[in-house]
Amino acid sequence: MKKVEMYKCDYCGEIFNTAEEIAKHEQRHRDIDNANKMLQKGATLEQINQRCYIWGKVPDHLKEATKDNCFVISYWQCCNEPAYTIREIEMDGRLRVFGCGSWSGYYGGSVRIDSADLKNIHQPEELFIDPRYETRWG
Repeated sequence: MKKVEMYKCDYCGEIFNTAEEIAKHEQRHRDIDNANKMLQKGATLEQINQRCYIWGKVPDHLKEATKDNCFVISYWQCCNEPAYTIREIEMDGRLRVFGCGSWSGYYGGSVRIDSADLKNIHQPEELFIDPRYETRWG
């Protein structure tokens, strides 16, 4: 029998072999938490990245994007309107995007920051919410 020492993340419970691995992982949790606080306060993706180092680089067209900007993701709900906004930055750096584009009501998913889905940025006042759902959940 051999005694094994492991390290458990205080945030998510994931197990690591070394103190260095767990320290890096837990720092990532703190960075993501701070990034999401900044996002909710209206910071741009570039400001978030400069402070929290989430991505290697923010694409030029997204540097000024905030949680209030909206995007067209036409293959989601067959909607060609800017219906989706950034709601969260996930642990792996993906952006959680959510909105109400069409027939199935509110919908969302994870999108990489370099995704073509985020190429066409729209201003907050252009946000589309399917009128069938505005009174139910809006």
